[in-house]
Parts: sequence; structure tokens; C-alpha cells
Amino acid sequence: MAEKAEKQNQSRLWTILAGVGVFLMGKLKWVFGLLKIGKFATLLSMFISMGAYAVFYGWKFAVAIVYLIFIHEMGHLVAAKQKGIKTSPAIFIPFMGAAIGMKEMPKNAKDEAYIAYAGPLFGLISFLPAVFLYESTGQPFWGLVIFLGALINLFNLFPVSPLDGGRIVGVLSTKIWFVGLLIVIPYLFISPDPIIFLIFLFGIMTWWRRVREDFEHNKTELTLEAFDGEQEKLSQIQQELFEYRDMPNFSHIIGTFIEDVRVAKRRVKDRAPTGFTFPIFQDKKKIEKHSIIVKLEMLNNRERFLRTLREAYDKHLKKREMLIQTYNESDPEGIFSPPELEDFNIATYFEAYEKSLLEEKAKTKKVYDQQKNYYVSNMKTKIIVLALYLLLAGILSAFVVYGNHLMEVNRFLIT
Repeated sequence: MAEKAEKQNQSRLWTILAGVGVFLMGKLKWVFGLLKIGKFATLLSMFISMGAYAVFYGWKFAVAIVYLIFIHEMGHLVAAKQKGIKTSPAIFIPFMGAAIGMKEMPKNAKDEAYIAYAGPLFGLISFLPAVFLYESTGQPFWGLVIFLGALINLFNLFPVSPLDGGRIVGVLSTKIWFVGLLIVIPYLFISPDPIIFLIFLFGIMTWWRRVREDFEHNKTELTLEAFDGEQEKLSQIQQELFEYRDMPNFSHIIGTFIEDVRVAKRRVKDRAPTGFTFPIFQDKKKIEKHSIIVKLEMLNNRERFLRTLREAYDKHLKKREMLIQTYNESDPEGIFSPPELEDFNIATYFEAYEKSLLEEKAKTKKVYDQQKNYYVSNMKTKIIVLALYLLLAGILSAFVVYGNHLMEVNRFLIT
């Protein structure tokens, strides 16, 4: 009993020291920034995670689990590089595993499944040497490596996003995510593990975003229509201003167009619905709100453009007046020919503004098209993905059974 109490006290001491260490690291993060420690983020987080595991489970377990997680994450990194997607370094989180961040989304769900599949596949390869070593030496430690490796990677194949399995089955149908979430719910009550809760929470969020994609597409379509409407209005304004360009009060005419924009903004704001809107039940009201926000943004941009145009024209007038004044002072008798004064080129300003509109519209359209077709795949792709998913899940399940058997056989010897 005394020995057990001493071990518990040591465990608490290491936990406190680890907590203090993490706190100090947080306070000294600016020092790490100066030292460009970000380049060593993977290595640093790996050792921190290894230390945390070692405190509770011993250094052998710590080395094994960090090694298995590391190879798993390397699978994702290699696959992402093959698809030309930049990623952040792998960051280890004690008792949570590790994660990498993609700096851009894959082109489609097929590429995302490819990147997701590489993790458990590399994970399978990572513990295969342990099978040979166990059969050769009979050391119980290698049985532990087999069981951990198979269990971690099989768990990751569970069909709930953001787990690898959820990202793989997304090619088949994202409706599978909902089925996976229903299966998770009983575990939340039977074994309320924080990791399971987080997976369920992120899974709900991902599934909900997928459910609401049609609504988001409708909003994007309204935005694209607003771009088209603004282009037509811009063409109309340009034509009218071109007709008035030689009038002496041209600056004032531009001002009337600015005032028209202000009036239009007030009218749009008056039509804006107020109050909270409930998803699904009040989608029409939410769409109306979005439409008004987009219109106001377009009107604000147009007002800024017309103000810029008027300021440029006023500067042009002042420049002309200065040239005329200089000419009159230098040649009061009018002996020399007066200088040719440059006309104010309205088209240049409209072309620049229209170009910015077209670029913004093209970006929005690109994102829209990618999202619209992201989960679209042919039957051949679905069959291949399903076959590979079931094959890997089957192999890992077999190794889980095998590893569990080794754990049972050597349960009194593994330390």
C-alpha cells in the first residue's frame, strides 16, 4: 500500500511539473518565436507528448504510441504532397494524438479521401515489423505495439468526419456521417470519454455544414447575380457620364450619381428584416438578409468608386487651370500656340473598376463551382473507394483481434 501511494505521489508530482512546464512555455512563446522554433514544432510537440504519456504509462508505451501516431501522420503528409497541397507541420497533442493542417482544400472529395486513406495505410505498415519481431522473439512489448497500432488506425476509420474514415466515405455518400453519429451517441453515455465527445461535436458540425450546403449555394448564386447587376449598372453609368463629360459642371453631375447611391442605400436598409432567424424554418428570411448585405456592399463599392472618379476629375481640372495660368503668364501676347490639354479619360477608371469586379466574381464562381461539385464522383470511383476502405478495415480488425489475443496471453508480463 505504501509503495502504491508513493507511486501515486510521484505521478501527481510529474503531472504538476508538466503543467508548470506547459504554463511557462505559453508565457515564453515570444522567445520561441524569436528562435524560429516553429520549424521544430513537430519534434518539440513529439517530445512533450512522449513525456506526458511516459508519466502515466511508462516510457516504452510512450515511445510506441508516439511512433505509431507519427507514421500515421506522415502518411497524410506524403499523400498531401502528392496532390500538391501544402500542409502545416504535424503537431502532437498529449492524449489526443496529432494533427496536420491543410493550407488549402483538396480539389474534390476523391483527393481528400486519398489523403485520409494514406494515414491508416501508413499506420498499418508502421506496426507490421512488430509482428515479425514478436514471432521471432516472443517479447510481449511487440504484442503491445501490434495491438496499439491496429486499434488506433481502425478507430480512425470510423465513418464520422473529421476522422479519416468520415473523409473517405464522403466519396460514397455524406449521409453515412449521420449513421456514424447515431452509433457514437450510445458510447457518449456508456463511456463518456472526452475524445469521443470532441469527435461527436466536430462530426455534428461537419455534417451540419454538409446539410446546409444547398442553402449556402443559394446565397452564393445571389452574390453572383449581384455582380451581374452591378456590371449592368456600371455600364449604364459609364454611358451617361460619357455623354456629359464635356459639360462644365461635370463634377456636380458625378455628385448626383453619388447621391443616387446614397438614396438607394437608405431604401435597401429600410427593407432589411430584423430579429433573429432560425435555420431551416426561416431560410427565406436569411436569404433576404444576405441579399440586402450583398446589395449594400455593392452600393458601398460603387460610391467609393464614384468618389474616386470625382476626385480624379477635380484634380484634372486643377491641373488644366494651372497649365493655362502658366501659359498666360509666360506668353501674355499670345505669340506661341497654347499647349494641348489632355482630356479626362473616363473609360480608364471604369475599366479598372470593372476589372476588379470581374476578378472578385471569378473568385466567388471558382469557390462555388468547387463546392457544388466537391462530392460528385462516378460509380467506378465509389466502388474502388468502398473496396479499399473495407479491405483496410478488415485487415486492421484482424490485427486488433490478434493483438488483443497477444495482450491477453502476456497480460502479466507487459510492463
